[in-house]
Amino acid sequence: MRTYQFQALNTQGQKIKGAIPASSRVHALHKLQLKRLQPIHLNPQRFAWLHNNRSNTWTIEWAKDVGFFLKQGLSLVESLKASKLRLNKNQKQFIDILLEGLYAGLTLSQIFSEHEVFPKLFIGLLSISETTGQYAQAFEDYATLRQEEIEFFKQLRTNLQYPLILTIIIFTMVIAFSEFLLPTALDFFKNSSFEQHLATTLFIHFAESLRNIFSIFTNIPILITILASCYLGSKITKLKYVISWLSIKCPIFGPIYLKTLQSFYLKSFSTLLKKGHHVTQAASYSTDILQNNYLKNRARLIEPVIKSEGKISAALTNSLKLPESIEYLLLTGEKTSQMSTYSNICAQTLKNIYQHQLQKIIAWTGPILISIMGIVMIWMVVAIVVPLYDQVARMD
Repeated sequence: MRTYQFQALNTQGQKIKGAIPASSRVHALHKLQLKRLQPIHLNPQRFAWLHNNRSNTWTIEWAKDVGFFLKQGLSLVESLKASKLRLNKNQKQFIDILLEGLYAGLTLSQIFSEHEVFPKLFIGLLSISETTGQYAQAFEDYATLRQEEIEFFKQLRTNLQYPLILTIIIFTMVIAFSEFLLPTALDFFKNSSFEQHLATTLFIHFAESLRNIFSIFTNIPILITILASCYLGSKITKLKYVISWLSIKCPIFGPIYLKTLQSFYLKSFSTLLKKGHHVTQAASYSTDILQNNYLKNRARLIEPVIKSEGKISAALTNSLKLPESIEYLLLTGEKTSQMSTYSNICAQTLKNIYQHQLQKIIAWTGPILISIMGIVMIWMVVAIVVPLYDQVARMD
């Protein structure tokens, strides 16, 4: 779905500007007609990256600014205008669209629902604030939830820097051996009468296998075929679903990734319940925060299960694959009518668990990689030096 910018005349003959999501130009024209707007200009939205939910990290700081201005006593319109100070040209244009919608009599949640810049979670927070008047809290809650999500992946990248550097060093070392040392060593051992020890025999088989593997990546047609297959596979919905499932089932990082997503969902669910949303609405809005297609599809079943069976904790546990201890806490919250409080406790519990597991894995990854690097180097040296030493000893 694309976004189309338009300039049109309303029923009073006034010119208005805006943007509208549509699958095609004809679809966009039909939407404008339903709104009783006579289009003057209708063009595809430039800079599509602005409407990418997952790359919109700029919205976090913007939401913080709007929340700050609202708390200082500024009106909603004044806060939106003041928030444009740190934005670029395209982002300012989007804020202008919001202001035009407000001047036209639309609510902020209605305007955001027509533009795919913010997730449904934010629209849910705004819909409550429009009845209570607490716009500042809605912007701050959105910024807090998204900030925790961004901070986790930022921390993960920081923690993985050292293991990644070691992995690159090992990979570079293997490539250097395969391209410079292994060819000469193979010819030398095959054409000589040296007695081949077990380490040398294994070294020869390893070198031949390594060269065969690297020959695939130096074959241009095969490389193009692999890249094209990966690109086409990324566009297939079912394959995305399988990849999402495999990412959760990964032996080491899979459980941590799963607990992270569970924590994000329960934190969002708790926040929406505190603001007054019904559990089914909170479950529906919170689904949008999950960045895994497999888990997101399962989370979409929570709302109908709650409506049909009325068991909140069971629906959350079965759909999100929550641990038994978390299920017990949610059940307690359901029985005591404190679902919001216990959901927040569960989110914090899962957060503490995955942080502890991640730190434990990172602490062991470095020494393991260094050991692997040392073993490979010692093995290669022994495989090459021992036969040479034996031959020199015989000559003496």
